[in-house]
Amino acid sequence: MEKTRVQVLTLVLLGLLKGGWSFQVTLSKDPVEVGDDVVFEVRSPDKPETGSWQFRNEQVVFWIGAKLVVGLKYNDRVDVNYETGSLKLMSVKLSDSGDYFVHLQKAGEPPFSLTGNATLHIIDSVTKVTVNSPSPYPILNNTFSLTCNVSGNADSRSWLKDGQPLSAGDRITFSKDNSAVSFNPVLMSDNGTYQCIANSYFRNGTSTGYSLVVNYGPEQVSITGPDASRIGSTAVFTCSARSQPVCEYTWFINGKLVAKGSPYKIHPVNSSNDGSYTCTAWNSLTERNSSAVKMHHVLDSASSWSRHAVAMVIGTLVSAAVLV
Repeated sequence: MEKTRVQVLTLVLLGLLKGGWSFQVTLSKDPVEVGDDVVFEVRSPDKPETGSWQFRNEQVVFWIGAKLVVGLKYNDRVDVNYETGSLKLMSVKLSDSGDYFVHLQKAGEPPFSLTGNATLHIIDSVTKVTVNSPSPYPILNNTFSLTCNVSGNADSRSWLKDGQPLSAGDRITFSKDNSAVSFNPVLMSDNGTYQCIANSYFRNGTSTGYSLVVNYGPEQVSITGPDASRIGSTAVFTCSARSQPVCEYTWFINGKLVAKGSPYKIHPVNSSNDGSYTCTAWNSLTERNSSAVKMHHVLDSASSWSRHAVAMVIGTLVSAAVLV
């Protein structure tokens, strides 16, 4: 349906009787956007004395001379040009789409009447476009999808990622009408800002950006801190992991829960702090955890500290010799 198309109905009466006449009905525009006005223009060589317009077997207007009767559904929405019989329909709705019939009468010898019809098309343009997801959040290597929601009538939809057209591929697929895009699976490379463009006959609409951040981890959990500490000193241990969002950390010494969070600070160090330190990282969105282990020795005197330091040096030298 071309935008420049105008529905034209020509009704011609070539009467054999004296006084025969013809008139033409033209839509001022077709299709019409919801909320706009449209005129059913009647061009006749004579002024009709009475007339009526009907839509779906309901009276829109009826008039005799200058006395006008308007249908209940059309109060404050119609106007009639008595000179020609033209009808103006204002603030059109989707429900106004369809066939309109006009009946005009003119006195003569004998009297006669003419009828005709014109079809009106109403289009509800795009007014709002939003992007959301039926899934609460994307998780690495899981399936994830985005949905384009449109208020109004969209003839087509397309997608952008970071301002560039998004194309389908082995992992990325679109629904038949492009109203949804699926990632199977979703990867870190899918991070970005996504928008949906909805196109309609009269206007287009673009959604605000949807920021897709893939959740993953924890991965590569590690503990940093001293290998040994003297009794009475201070020891600080830090746990870290690659994760989105940030992990929660729990500390265990020799299998016993001792603290939550990172860093973990011990002051003053005592003999019970000797042993195996385990940090468990927990991602509440992916519902996954991973751990790292570190040995920590507690030394009770300066001599013990010296012996431990010597042992560490010897161990390092032995390792180096083995490598050579």
